[in-house]
Amino acid sequence: MSEPMTAEEIVRYIVAEAVWAPSVHNTQPWRFTADGQQISLYADADRGLPVADPDGREMMISCGAALFNVRLALRSLGYIPETRVLPDPGQPTLVARVSWPQRAAADEFERRLLSQVRLRRTHRGAFDPEPLPPGLLAALRGSAARDGAALRLVADDGRRAALAAAVQNSGTRTAAGR
Repeated sequence: MSEPMTAEEIVRYIVAEAVWAPSVHNTQPWRFTADGQQISLYADADRGLPVADPDGREMMISCGAALFNVRLALRSLGYIPETRVLPDPGQPTLVARVSWPQRAAADEFERRLLSQVRLRRTHRGAFDPEPLPPGLLAALRGSAARDGAALRLVADDGRRAALAAAVQNSGTRTAAGR
């Protein structure tokens, strides 16, 4: 039987997995600090995109993806992540603090999900026309709700067209520097 990992080894593993998270224009706008069995995730404003993302919204979404990978990496080691999001209003770049005080074996879904983290690739093409597997949308809604978020589907062609137009308009305005 192997020796248990030290807190420092766990942190190195967590960060090694977290940095594979997708980020806006691959900026990787995050940084990590560690203190024992706690890791802090910060938004790195120096990697922000002031023209394309003036409010830092996409930077925070990118940090959320890194946070997801932190939590998933901990689960793969059999730890239960204890997460505090935006824990200190006095530190606006502090996105989250994560500790791992308890253990529980990772389930098959978590192991499969982690196996895909390093396989991620940018995809700008169309998605396959096949219908989604039964139950997937319900599972995604449930996962979002457990994390305090809501999943909204844009299935109506009219709403989808309006959303596409808004995204296009946003891209055009961003390129023009407005």
